[in-house]
Amino acid sequence: MPIYEYQCEDCKKVFEYLVMGGKDPDACPKCKKNNIKRMMSACGFVTKGEGGQTVKASASSSSCTGCTAGSCASCH
Repeated sequence: MPIYEYQCEDCKKVFEYLVMGGKDPDACPKCKKNNIKRMMSACGFVTKGEGGQTVKASASSSSCTGCTAGSCASCH
């Protein structure tokens, strides 16, 4: 079951939602309105050095530095 990121078009709240059975969320968890859209999620990767150490980790072109969160949605 995938977790998608959504944004409410009314209050601009960004949130994650576990999609079960292909059913998107009915409403925004903050304002309870149903004007929400699925966002394009960033793809993350880790580059390993010759000894197996992590040399670079990225969540696409995020402007965050030193972030350890699993999603940029948790920064908002």
